Amino acid sequence: MPTSTVRFAALVIGAAAVVLTGCTAPTPTATATPTAAPDESEAEMTTVDEFSPLIISMTEPDPIPVHGTDGRYHLVYELIVQNASPRPASIDSIVTSAAGQEVGELSGADVIARTLPIGDYPFPPEALTEIPPGTTALVLMDTTFDNRDDVPAVLDQTISATFGDLRPNQANFASLFPTEAVASATTPVGEGEPVVIGPPLAGSDWVAVNACCSLSPHRGAMVPIGGRINAAERYAIDWSRFDLLRPPVENGVPSTFEGDPADNASYFTYDQPVLAVGDGEVVVVVDDLPDAEPGVLQDSLPLKDYGGNVIVLKIAPGVYAFYAHLKPGSLLVEVGDTVELGDELARTGNSGNTTESHLHFHVMDGIAPLTATNLPFEIDSFTMLGSGSEDGSEFLSDVSERSNELPLILSAISFPE
Repeated sequence: MPTSTVRFAALVIGAAAVVLTGCTAPTPTATATPTAAPDESEAEMTTVDEFSPLIISMTEPDPIPVHGTDGRYHLVYELIVQNASPRPASIDSIVTSAAGQEVGELSGADVIARTLPIGDYPFPPEALTEIPPGTTALVLMDTTFDNRDDVPAVLDQTISATFGDLRPNQANFASLFPTEAVASATTPVGEGEPVVIGPPLAGSDWVAVNACCSLSPHRGAMVPIGGRINAAERYAIDWSRFDLLRPPVENGVPSTFEGDPADNASYFTYDQPVLAVGDGEVVVVVDDLPDAEPGVLQDSLPLKDYGGNVIVLKIAPGVYAFYAHLKPGSLLVEVGDTVELGDELARTGNSGNTTESHLHFHVMDGIAPLTATNLPFEIDSFTMLGSGSEDGSEFLSDVSERSNELPLILSAISFPE
């Protein structure tokens, strides 16, 4: 936050403290009667001062519907919940409605599972059971509809919360903060459509290990960057290749490799062709970072190297495809090259901030992967093989041909060879 903003906030808070803790005012020499603004009727005026213990806002941009492999249309966004109370807050429920009709509800454990703190970044992401006083949390929202025509222009959220014990040594007015509260927020639905792309990979048995729309390292990557809290990987996918004839996780070991787990070449994902998802121009290339040792996160990586070896491909005005963790020395393109849909760009690797070989892929509106706005996308054609169970213990077969869908988390996919 800029220094000027911090100072202004301090001044406002200081002034409020003087008012609320009491003072002796001089005798007024004139009496003024408050009046409403010309466009505000008396019926619309607030007549009673009340504390607002929860301040609700929304991350950018306004969500647009994206068609998932579950057959539903997803509006994916985040609520920013600031607990301005001197009491810890627990969100009991969030009811989402459109035109007065309820279209979704989160309550109990479902709310907790989608609530993350700001300024605390455990790995893997951990859900937040309680929002401490004076802190801010994010609630990962995913409102779904059976049909595209059912998607409304506006969503309304009603957030119900309860509050715990008052912190010690508070001003006398702090005890007036409520122990229960209801807040509201309005989410406009954005205009436009998802970007439609071709496959980023070839062959079968690819699983979207980290993907939209539940809590995962991607969905939980809510970072303060570019002057805002940015959902930089909201729709991103980590593609890993599995042996789907085996359980996804067997005796605690994922079926993503065979042989020596310390050798990158043992992984089915490693050294596979990475493809252009559209006609475009190569605008960023990094090809000088080594592969990491499987199972070991590299210490002290600068932020610019988290993606390892990368390619950014401009596929339309304001639309860029981002490929990360590529094999060193495998990149076949240079900045300024033009490519066509399906051209091989590089090979999958294990460079950067990664624990085993995979392809991180997402679409964005700029060339800086964490600062740019993450864009929803749909893949034009693929075969859906099924999906993994939530605990990763089994694969659920469900083979069908798909078009213009976003692979959701644990979707298993076959792309054309």
